[in-house]
Amino acid sequence: MLATNQVEWSHAAEIIVVGFGAAGAVSGITAHDLGAEVLILEKQPANNHISTSHMSAGIFVCPSDVPAAITYMEHLTSANEGLYWTNREITQVWAEYMSQNKEWIEKLGGKVKLRVAWGEHNVPGQESIKSYYVLGLGRGLMRLLKGHVESRSIPVLYRTTADKLLTNTDGEVIGVRAQSEGKETHIRASRAVIMTTGGFEFDEEMKLNYLPVHPTYFAGSPANTGDGIRMAQEVGASLWHMNCCSASLMLKSPEFPIALGPNFNGSPGFARAGTPCGYIIVDKYGRRYTNEVFKRHTVYYELASFDSYSLEYPRVPSYWIFDQRRIKAGPLPLMYYGPMLYRLFKWSKDNSAELNKGWIIHGDTVEELAHQLKIAPSILRKTVQDYNAFCKQEEDPQFHRPPPSLVPLNEPPLFAVALWPGGPNTQGGPRRNQKGQILDTEGRPVPRLYGAGELGSVYGRLYPQAGGNIGECIAFGRIAGENAVTEQKLP
Repeated sequence: MLATNQVEWSHAAEIIVVGFGAAGAVSGITAHDLGAEVLILEKQPANNHISTSHMSAGIFVCPSDVPAAITYMEHLTSANEGLYWTNREITQVWAEYMSQNKEWIEKLGGKVKLRVAWGEHNVPGQESIKSYYVLGLGRGLMRLLKGHVESRSIPVLYRTTADKLLTNTDGEVIGVRAQSEGKETHIRASRAVIMTTGGFEFDEEMKLNYLPVHPTYFAGSPANTGDGIRMAQEVGASLWHMNCCSASLMLKSPEFPIALGPNFNGSPGFARAGTPCGYIIVDKYGRRYTNEVFKRHTVYYELASFDSYSLEYPRVPSYWIFDQRRIKAGPLPLMYYGPMLYRLFKWSKDNSAELNKGWIIHGDTVEELAHQLKIAPSILRKTVQDYNAFCKQEEDPQFHRPPPSLVPLNEPPLFAVALWPGGPNTQGGPRRNQKGQILDTEGRPVPRLYGAGELGSVYGRLYPQAGGNIGECIAFGRIAGENAVTEQKLP
């Protein structure tokens, strides 16, 4: 949107950061520490500010070996020979800056621990990809970052929803139009605007048009409605990775807009210890279709298998089937997930409330459960019988599930709960280069416009192991902040 000479600027700073999650905080801190005047805009109110970073597990990737990490990312981003989801210049800077993440967080005073990885990609360079988590999880991470924003006296304008990027006659981004307390306001940036507004997890039309399967339910902040994508498009930005997301199978309560992560084994926190619980996942016809010990960030794509004969997605919804052992193990959702941490949603400790509401279906026999799920009893019976046989022989010839996870379903009654496509977040948005500059449709930087974090993430079809996006927020927040301050200041 062209800013005319009649525009009245209500606020001004050298760097305007739009969005106050991890990427926004890191961008602001970095730009400030390099001598720039920074102003952060956030659409949520201060007393109820919960970003997707807040709701995360606070895990971030920090490679131990840069060349090996480059090899790893090149394997994940290669579509075919010579064609990559993410170009090699970005892969190089990704590996270099990501390898500094732990040191950067610790310099801020953050306490981190190494996370033991499981079920990650087995590709060359994997051994270099280390994940750490901040003590206090996502809340702890954001408490740390917000504390540093406050200690630097970086102003944050809450309840300020940016809706337009303002440009001059040369096409340079020189500010932002926003809505604040019902009034239109114009905020000037004399060096650059950094977009860190997250994805489009809660914009149904964008999800319908860009993601491979609908519905898809997400577990992040409902404030992520694609604002930054639309703003960047209006000034000519090119989009990438719009059909990509970090997603899996999720619980979805009809009473709550945010999806919940299922805790299949019943172990608390990140633990995999304790007595494992038997379970299977079946499609709407009662057939297993995947190794249930799947990669939580990528199994989503298996759910997008469309049957062109029946004209449906046979795996939407899927059903998580388990016995009394899992009911006794505790709540079905992961209780460290964002909605639980913030008490946005409550789930009963013994699952009784959800059973009474009909969210969890149960049957004394396989046949009774099948009838309630509208599945042919003979098909579900055979699926359970085959699975129990695999448990007895300690081998799953169908999907090669790890033997330690093969626990039989032999403590009736049986239970089932619907699982839907969904997960932490989308990856798509405005394309950026290795400097964090947002690019137009011809691959040229949109002057004075930068991006970081989940908005136009560098990840394509395959997401790296847990902590990829938070790691990217820390790395590309620094990259965007460092490069934005080098822009010549406008008069």
